Amino acid sequence: MEYNIAHACGHEQAHYLSGFASQMARKAAWLKTTKCKSCFVAEKRAEQADVIAGASAAIAHLDLPLLSGSDQQAAWASTIRAKRLAAIIATIPPAGSSDYRACCVITDAKWWIDHRDLNDTDLLAKAGAAASATCTEPSIMILGGSVCVDLAPISPDTF
Repeated sequence: MEYNIAHACGHEQAHYLSGFASQMARKAAWLKTTKCKSCFVAEKRAEQADVIAGASAAIAHLDLPLLSGSDQQAAWASTIRAKRLAAIIATIPPAGSSDYRACCVITDAKWWIDHRDLNDTDLLAKAGAAASATCTEPSIMILGGSVCVDLAPISPDTF
């Protein structure tokens, strides 16, 4: 049966409740303590925006290249990239700060989406492999929209 429930946020929403009368009463009582669907979704989006803003601020100094792919892929992948790089940078000791740089040169949105569930160690390894696979010479060059950078330190003797 469909019941109109007044939620904790003050909005009223129709819910379909089924089962025994005691189950429906328990479910209705619980629904009264929760937010309605639109308030719940708005709250989750605001939380996600705060997390993304914090992650973006943490990696703002990196000057990352734009991601290639469809608009939806690029938007989703940039969120993934920002969260993952911010988490990796936060856990890296200052001496090992160049480990994440391989992730900075990957511009394929599909790559970020496909590798979103990897742990940090595996992500860094895959990024290193992907960056070295596209970079064949120790210099800066553009290959299919990706920027490859030699990650080795330059000594004064090379000039």
